[in-house]
This record gives sequence, C-alpha cells and structure tokens, in this order.
Amino acid sequence: MILPRPATLRKYGLSEEDWTELYNLQGGACPICNRPLLKPCVDHFHVRAWRKMKPEIRKRYVRGLLCIYCNRRLLAKGITLKRARNIVTYLEAFEERLSTEKAKSS
Repeated sequence: MILPRPATLRKYGLSEEDWTELYNLQGGACPICNRPLLKPCVDHFHVRAWRKMKPEIRKRYVRGLLCIYCNRRLLAKGITLKRARNIVTYLEAFEERLSTEKAKSS
C-alpha cells in the first residue's frame, strides 16, 4: 500500500489510519474500474468554501480513493448523484436502441 505525502493528508483532514481504512475498505482497488490503486487520488465532494474549511470538516467530504484516470476523467469536478444517474439513463437508452435495431435487422 502506498501512503500519501503528509501534505495530502493535511489537505483532506485525514490521518494515516483514515487513509489505510479507506484503502482497505476498497480492497486496494479503484471502486469504479476495479484496477489496483497504484497511485491513489483522494476523491472528495466539491463544496463551497473548501479552502476555508478546517481539515476536520473537509474530512467529511472525502468520498474515497480513486485511480488517477477515474478521478480526472470519470468523476470530474461537479459530478453529482443526479448527473451520474443521467449518464446511466443515457447509456441505457442507447443500448435499448441498439438492441432494437439489431432485432429489426435479423
């Protein structure tokens, strides 16, 4: 397991124990793509006045550890549960259309 720099822990209000617990809860893997966390990124909910918050408050907004790809590409700044559900709805509608078209052409 890779421990983060002390500055990273301070930034998110985490202790080494908090970090280790998150890492172990996720089985050392990114919860989105299931790849091993070789260079974990702290994923957090983006809230107003983040920089002004005390670290112990920031800790409440940490969602977990992600691989760098999923952190930067899939859970970009501003993702919410509603937006994630919209993505699922969008992809399901596409797959529905695709299977309908395949059935028609058979």
